[in-house]
Amino acid sequence: MTTSSSPGTPRERAGRTNGGRSPVSGFCVKPLRSGSSGNLTLVEHAGTTLLVDAGLPSQRGLASALSEAGVAWDDIDALLVSHLHTDHIHPSAVACCARHQVPILLHEKNLRAFSRRVLSRSPQPGPLRTFGAEPFSVGSIEVRPFAVPHDAEGVTSGFLLSARAGGRDVRVAMATDLGSGGNGLYERFIDSDLILIESNYDPGMLQRSHRHPFDRARVDSDVGHLSNEQAGKFLVRVLQESRKLPRAVVLCHLSADHNSPVVAVGEVRRILSRYGFGEIPVHAARRDGPSPRFFAMEAGER
Repeated sequence: MTTSSSPGTPRERAGRTNGGRSPVSGFCVKPLRSGSSGNLTLVEHAGTTLLVDAGLPSQRGLASALSEAGVAWDDIDALLVSHLHTDHIHPSAVACCARHQVPILLHEKNLRAFSRRVLSRSPQPGPLRTFGAEPFSVGSIEVRPFAVPHDAEGVTSGFLLSARAGGRDVRVAMATDLGSGGNGLYERFIDSDLILIESNYDPGMLQRSHRHPFDRARVDSDVGHLSNEQAGKFLVRVLQESRKLPRAVVLCHLSADHNSPVVAVGEVRRILSRYGFGEIPVHAARRDGPSPRFFAMEAGER
């Protein structure tokens, strides 16, 4: 196992073909899968291609999901891991990263658990690098990690991703697994050009479900998941403090059993409209297929 405390060191590009594809213009995020069955998000800017989480349970499924976006493993500069639940980092992804020498970046406090739980099933990992609270860069993208409340072992991170475009810093804020938005967390999202936030469940659907009461309580706890209403109110707090509005909001990690895109988007739009933010586009990331590319800034914009 190769470890380093310098997560932003670019990986060697020698011999990489980039699949013959042209870099995407602008700064964009494309959720390829989003939900408890697996999370995989693509971030692209100026030739840098970053994956945030890779929780699909097979190497073939991962390759297929990347292919749907016109991307191959050899195009990926790094895999950034938010936390250690297997729907966010699966041994299949570790094996793919080893084969293609893609660095895996994870929080320094997660390294021991990662080695015990994940590497035990992937005995020959590729480059493994750790980060703490300080910002670092992967190619042209700066990453600012921040801790969020969730019941995974170790630390669960959200990320503020920024890149220089159109003569200014363009910002993408994302947190896709968190139980609450308290303790000043909203400050991390202020003035973002694109926001990705969890909107996991509808409380009524959750309480009417056949899940064990313990499971329902866990989902609804401050270290479980955000409901649609919580996501909407969190966004209102962010927007009220922002000097500019985001191009779009993308709702992530929707439950297959206790939510739906129509319910989640409808509830969040209703809350935003009540507070005068109804013009902001709200989308739901797909669970079982690729979502569109969402641009924080398109080429030529200022």
